[in-house]
Amino acid sequence: MTTKPTFNRSDFVRQRRTSRNNSASSRTSKPASAPRRAYHTPSVYLPGTPHPVQPTRPLTSSSARARRYDIAFSVGRADVRAPGLSLPQVDFSSSRWVSGLLAFLLATMLFLMWNSTAFAVNTAEVMGNQRLSVNEINAVLGIIGEPVFKAVPAQIETNLRTAYPDLEAVDVSVKLPNHIVVQVVERTPVLAWYQNNALTWIDANGVAFMPRGDVPGLVIVIASGAPLNVRNDPNAPIYEQRFINPEMVQAMRLMAAYVPEGRPLLYDPQAGMGWQDSRGWTVYFGHDATQMDLKLRVYAALTEQLLRQGVQPTWINMTYPETPTYR
Repeated sequence: MTTKPTFNRSDFVRQRRTSRNNSASSRTSKPASAPRRAYHTPSVYLPGTPHPVQPTRPLTSSSARARRYDIAFSVGRADVRAPGLSLPQVDFSSSRWVSGLLAFLLATMLFLMWNSTAFAVNTAEVMGNQRLSVNEINAVLGIIGEPVFKAVPAQIETNLRTAYPDLEAVDVSVKLPNHIVVQVVERTPVLAWYQNNALTWIDANGVAFMPRGDVPGLVIVIASGAPLNVRNDPNAPIYEQRFINPEMVQAMRLMAAYVPEGRPLLYDPQAGMGWQDSRGWTVYFGHDATQMDLKLRVYAALTEQLLRQGVQPTWINMTYPETPTYR
């Protein structure tokens, strides 16, 4: 008798789940890996490294069938960065760029001119000098051998007049490439002043300066001291400071006409001007040449009376003709 199989629902569900799990595991499982082949090379070279050239050997019968394989290996990524180089952005249409170029060209030109011997001052052209030599003037210019661009006319004029007070006026002009023109006006001496065994020349304005050469016709004055009460401007430069007042200079020039021939004019800060009388005494007539005719008449009468009385004076003062004094 045939038994009819009974249908069990729970067994059917269990079989379905087992079949589903088996199929899922078969899909997710990894395939068996193939056997790996190892390649042994002498060395591995990074990109950019030159490969050494291996000497080739002739193929032998045993190696004729061998083949050569070049295998490229990946050694990873190398992050190579080149140093940054930024170029300046030049705007040729900018006025600032143009002015900068002009400034550079000007500075270069000035540098070349400053150091060029073509612009070096060798000597000055001196005009108007009579007693001062060109070498004496060049010695105090302070520009000989220097570039002409260093020449400052006002400074050169001051240097010259300070070194040589006998220059009444100086005018300096500069011309390229290396030309210096010096126009001078020398003072004209009128007095030859002897004091303390030293000689000084004095012009009509009362300025004293060093004697140079020989000037005829000077009034010779032998002084026992420097003049008093000389008027000077404290703000005036030293080369314009007076040694004696101009009025006194004029008085000495007038007094020289009364001095006996061959006698120098004497000067005393207290008694004024006079001379040495040939009879052995000194006579003074004051600090000016006013009333000289009256003073000379009184002086002649006084000396005649003294000689009649047998008085031999050594000093006579005729500053005040009304009351002359003697000793």
